[in-house]
Amino acid sequence: MPDRRPAARIVLIRHGESTFNATKVFTGLLDAPLSVRGRQQIATAAGLIAQAHLHPSRIISSPLQRAHDTAAGLQQLLAPRVPIETSWRLAERDYGCMTGVSKHECRQRWGDAAFFAWRRTMHGAPPPASEEQRSGWPHIPTVDLGPLVPGSSECLADVVERVRWLWADVSHSMWARPDSLITIVAHGNSLRALSLLIGRLSDEEVEGFNIPAAQPLVYEFDEPGDLQPRNRFGRYLDPATATIEAARVEAEGGT
Repeated sequence: MPDRRPAARIVLIRHGESTFNATKVFTGLLDAPLSVRGRQQIATAAGLIAQAHLHPSRIISSPLQRAHDTAAGLQQLLAPRVPIETSWRLAERDYGCMTGVSKHECRQRWGDAAFFAWRRTMHGAPPPASEEQRSGWPHIPTVDLGPLVPGSSECLADVVERVRWLWADVSHSMWARPDSLITIVAHGNSLRALSLLIGRLSDEEVEGFNIPAAQPLVYEFDEPGDLQPRNRFGRYLDPATATIEAARVEAEGGT
């Protein structure tokens, strides 16, 4: 017997690989562009979404260009008449003093314990960036980041609180129009925070949750008004590739 069609679905997509991702540098709120590979990943993601008949009726994106360009590519291939909404709440986590520093150098400079606590735990946050660090940053953002000030530093719990309002809006609109299909394009940490809220993940569960670039992650809901998804961790449209890519992210130190 075929599985019953879900009453509502949401698709989360981490942006394609950025130039900083390619060199294993912490990007945070810096506005690094997509790499060549990152742009190629958009077409692959769009193909998976089209094959699953998940054409978006609403697209919401982080304002940072690596996410917005990914959203624009998906829009062009899947839903050219659907406007892209942007929200500063979906911007990447602010990495403070780790911003613009390679993962290898961070481990060498601050040690493995701090590296793990600052990167993976709910309440660990790196120290703020110094003025000297800020003065040497490339890709300073010019987009609207609301109250966020690059280099100030955030823990993941801070990101959860800023995406909480957006999830309330999305979940309300999802049940106001059950036939709608909302696609959210953002970053590793803002999507981890959103996944925590959608799946009601524990601190320990979200510590080990990595979201690979450009791999569509679908959350399905069965009952109108029910905010408990079928799978608390969502379902990747290409689970084999997503598993391999998530393992690679974890080996680098996590999202």
